[in-house]
Amino acid sequence: MSIKLLKYEFFNMYRNKWIIFYFIFFLVLTTALFYFAKSPAKVVATLLQLIILVIPLTSLILGTIFMYDSRNFIELLLSLPIKRSSIYISKYLGTTISLSISFALGVIIPYLFFIKSLEEPPEYFLYFSLVIAGIFLTFIFVAFAFLIATFFEDRVKGFGSSILVWLYTTLIYDGIILFIIIYFKDYPLEKPVLLMSILNPIDIARIFVILKLDIAALLGYTGAVFQKFFDTKLGISVSFGVLFVWIFFPLIVGLYKFRKKDF
Repeated sequence: MSIKLLKYEFFNMYRNKWIIFYFIFFLVLTTALFYFAKSPAKVVATLLQLIILVIPLTSLILGTIFMYDSRNFIELLLSLPIKRSSIYISKYLGTTISLSISFALGVIIPYLFFIKSLEEPPEYFLYFSLVIAGIFLTFIFVAFAFLIATFFEDRVKGFGSSILVWLYTTLIYDGIILFIIIYFKDYPLEKPVLLMSILNPIDIARIFVILKLDIAALLGYTGAVFQKFFDTKLGISVSFGVLFVWIFFPLIVGLYKFRKKDF
């Protein structure tokens, strides 16, 4: 991978006003939560519910836009002696790192500012877990955005597919789980529902954070089962591993498609 190309992609991202707005959004939101709540646990619980909606949607939409808008630049790079994998990975990392930094700074700066005035213990590990979960979601859904933009030439189909991925992970998946629980309520569903949790990276990210909180009800049925069958260390290890799988699967498939794509 070309370091120069990665640096260019990274700094080019910060010329986009949406990255700055992304940072300001989390900065203002987190500041307001700490100002009114003054409790890290409450702030994390509220931020978690917003993060699992905002980060996937933003990563999918911006990732798809950036990939489509850079098509002419990609065609120019392909005329040079640069590997296709270097172009794809550099653009992917430039996008994910810039979005991750904007998110992380937006939620960490208010935490550091209010840390001395908190009414409860600062909960460093809990807050760190929230930041890590948000970064994982960024890497996962930007990978999906790049895969979609590479697969579909038509922008309308690309954006439509991105919205469908977001709807599945945030709404449809929970509806399917609820239907299964109601329809098969007379059967033991603990293990099947537990296995189904890996089919949604958002659910795994919630589990990764919520295992640090004594409020498993926020996760719904799947989270309660996960916490029941796994102790904290094992639960963290499993969720951590599954999140990595969710990053590399769409990234590798997208890279393969990019290598074969006829520009």
